[in-house]
Amino acid sequence: MVEHLKGKSRMHDKSRFLARHGLMLLLAVFFLAPLACLASGDRSTASTDETVVIDLTKIARINVVEGQLRNRTLYEALAASDVPPTEILSLSKSFKPVFDFRCARPKHYYQASIDEKHLIQRFVYKTSPLDEYEAIKNSNGGYTVHKRHITLERELVSKVFTIESSLYQAVAQSGENHTVAVLIADIFAWDIDFYLYPRKGDQIAVVYERCYKNGQFVKYGRILAARYVGRHKTFSAYLFNDGQFDGYYDEDGQPLKKMFLRTPVKFGKMTSSFSIRRFHPISKRYKAHTGIDYGAPTGTAIFATANGRVTFSGWKSGYGKLVIIKHPNGYQTYYGHCSRLLKKPGQLVEQGQVVALVGQTGVATGPHVHYEVRVNGKPINPNTVKKSRGKPLNTSLLAKFRQEIQERVLLVDRLLKEKTQLVMLTPDN
Repeated sequence: MVEHLKGKSRMHDKSRFLARHGLMLLLAVFFLAPLACLASGDRSTASTDETVVIDLTKIARINVVEGQLRNRTLYEALAASDVPPTEILSLSKSFKPVFDFRCARPKHYYQASIDEKHLIQRFVYKTSPLDEYEAIKNSNGGYTVHKRHITLERELVSKVFTIESSLYQAVAQSGENHTVAVLIADIFAWDIDFYLYPRKGDQIAVVYERCYKNGQFVKYGRILAARYVGRHKTFSAYLFNDGQFDGYYDEDGQPLKKMFLRTPVKFGKMTSSFSIRRFHPISKRYKAHTGIDYGAPTGTAIFATANGRVTFSGWKSGYGKLVIIKHPNGYQTYYGHCSRLLKKPGQLVEQGQVVALVGQTGVATGPHVHYEVRVNGKPINPNTVKKSRGKPLNTSLLAKFRQEIQERVLLVDRLLKEKTQLVMLTPDN
């Protein structure tokens, strides 16, 4: 009798438990099922007639920790959130193919999704608006890391720059960053020496891109068209893809790129020209100056003016730290008085590639690069080097080129005619 009563009591207690907690269990099934699917990596939708079984003990709480590194290392930042050292080292090792955390900077941003066991399930690292990396915990306990694809909004800008003293000054006075001046100088680098050529009143009409991310300016994009109207000559440049590479061509479809750049540095000042008899400021006697000196701040990048192979990189008497590059057809270029050499003998270099930094080594009165051109060992004036052009567009590509740049040519004409300072256009892509 007693056992019978105890049995009824247990049944009553069980019914009361189900009545009290049944609704809560049903709510848990409906609201936590999607989380269970996500946790297992299964994003498919379950059929309504299937039984869903949930192990509530496997539903982990995620804590998101984020911020800038500031005066900490990434290790210190994550360790402060009780992430185990082995976990941090595993994350760092997985990141190495895309980013080395030894290059971390105080303003870099991180975001870590940490579970209740203090393990990182997802990690985001941003070094700039255009460089974002993401790591996801994989089934092996390590991380799968990739660089995120960043989509930018592009705004097309048309503007005229009028030179009063320099290209840099003209761009700055218009309210644009000096980067635009660098882009323009790069395009016309084969035809215009921006240290010597510009005259007061010269005008440059440019159609270029500004790139934005979430409404914030990020960088300047491509220059689509440019025309430099000088006192004695006009130069034009239009961006066109020949089916393989982007390149700049004049209005007749002739490529702007030539064998040699005009100068080995983008901006600076010519301090000494080529001369067979120049009074040397240090030796105090007349002697030949076999190149051109370009004054620039210490650390300024020095570019290879043509494709070639480095034959010498080291110290050479009065030249100080020197790079010598051998080019086709017996040409050699010298880059002297460098503060730092970035290429070694035997290395191939491309036109425009940085090979050294401006300095004051050897016999020099100030920071500059001594640029010298030799043909079969004999020094020649760099300004007299024949600037042979690349291969012109064939007939079919030329027709496509003319059709593609037609609107840009008309726009540049209008800019120069109306002296328009800023025109906003809707980009096609």
